[in-house]
Order: sequence, then structure tokens, then C-alpha cells
Amino acid sequence: MAYLGGKAKSSEHILSVLNSDFFNGYDYIEPFCGYCHIVRRVENKKSYTISDNNELLIVLLKHIQDTKGEHPIITKDEYTQLRINPKLNKLKAAYAAFCYSYNGKYFGGFVNKYDGRNYPEERKSYYNILHDNVSFHSAKIRRTDYTAYMDVTNKLIYCDPPYADTTEYHASFNSPAFWEDMRHLSKKNYVFISEYTSPKDFMCIVKKTKRMSLSGVGATRKNSERLFVHESRLEDPIIKQIIKENKYSCIKRERQTRKVHKKN
Repeated sequence: MAYLGGKAKSSEHILSVLNSDFFNGYDYIEPFCGYCHIVRRVENKKSYTISDNNELLIVLLKHIQDTKGEHPIITKDEYTQLRINPKLNKLKAAYAAFCYSYNGKYFGGFVNKYDGRNYPEERKSYYNILHDNVSFHSAKIRRTDYTAYMDVTNKLIYCDPPYADTTEYHASFNSPAFWEDMRHLSKKNYVFISEYTSPKDFMCIVKKTKRMSLSGVGATRKNSERLFVHESRLEDPIIKQIIKENKYSCIKRERQTRKVHKKN
């Protein structure tokens, strides 16, 4: 899927944390898996669980996991029909919604060959690569909301929610409720959240400046994408070490510690 903050490229700062040796052997959970650009690069975990609440995305991902090279062809007329009634054929609707949509955006308009490129075939090539990926292929894929994980403990959790105040990819999203739930989830898990901004009690540990666009034409502006943790975890030995050693660290540990002490 294409949306502001997509993770196909320039996610080294995120992976430098998730693939830290400290987290080897953890159960990994990704509640907003999108197009799986992060999970396919996460390594050395005990288990992988990925999910999204978009039914057609989950249909597509399960098909990719189960098969290789079995991709339906969608015509423009079929695209229009499936957009109106996805229940006609959910697998074809899934391909229409993402593979044959402009910029990969959920039913963002039919696209096929354009300006010397065959966009559906490029996406299908990615699906074949994803099928062969060890992390993705071993992942449990679920259709569920992130709130389904509120009772888990001692997990490594990466959240890439629809960003506040940006164009979202298919549905409304309650950002204030999400951050409140992350406060709860952070008490017994390592929770990392990708965003540009956060509530004051969440602190940036790494960041990377990247160019972004929703037009599909090219990068249009820069922004710093940050990885946040709740301030209650700042004194955890693992988090402290990541802040100290990671080359993408966005804020000095001493500054974060002072904020926590001041609040207390």
C-alpha cells in the first residue's frame, strides 16, 4: 500500500532497533503490517505475528504466503465492478484494491501499463519475493484490530499506525485512543511506534529524515520519521543501551532522563 510514511525504503533506523541483538528470540508482533516492508526485514525472532483490519489486504497477504506466481489479471471493467462489490470475488478484489490501483493506494483508481512501466507486474514481482522471504513466510497473519494484543506480555511490538493529520489509506483512525492504549501496552512489552509527532509522554529514540509523496510522481518534501517509546521505559537497560549506541539516536539519554525526573 502507498501512504504517507510507507516503509519500502529508508527504514534503517527502525530496523536498527528491531534487529538489535537484545531482541533476538523475542516473539515479534506487528499490528499494522501494511505491505510487510518491515516484517520481511526483521530477523532472529522466536515467532512473527502480523495483522491489519483491512479484510482485502489480509486476503492478499495470505494468498501471497500460500502461493507463488498465481496472480489474477484484472481488467478495468472488473476493477470497477469489484470496487462496487468486492464480495463478487474477494481475491480478485484484493488484487484490484492494491495491485491494480494507482500508486498502490486502496482502490485509488485503475492503473496498468503507464509511461513505459507495468505497475501491476512490478507489484506481482514483489509478491513473489515476499513469498520467499523467511520472516514473512513463517508469520501468522491475522485480520484484527491492534487492540487484540492488549493483554500480551514480554513481546516485541512495532506499530506503524495511520499518521495523525495525514491522508490515510483506507479508514478513519482514532489517534488519541491509540496512544492511550500504547501507554497500557508499554507496561509489560517493548513497544516501538513510528510517527512524526507524539504525545509529550512518548520519547523519540531514533529518527531518520526522508522524502515523501502520495502522488506517485516523486518525492515532494522532507520530514523526520521518528521511533517513539513511552517515557516509563527510558530507564530500562535495553532502551538505555539503544539510545547510547544507535547512530540514529534522535535525543540524548541525559535529556530524556531529566524530563522523566522533572515530571516525577
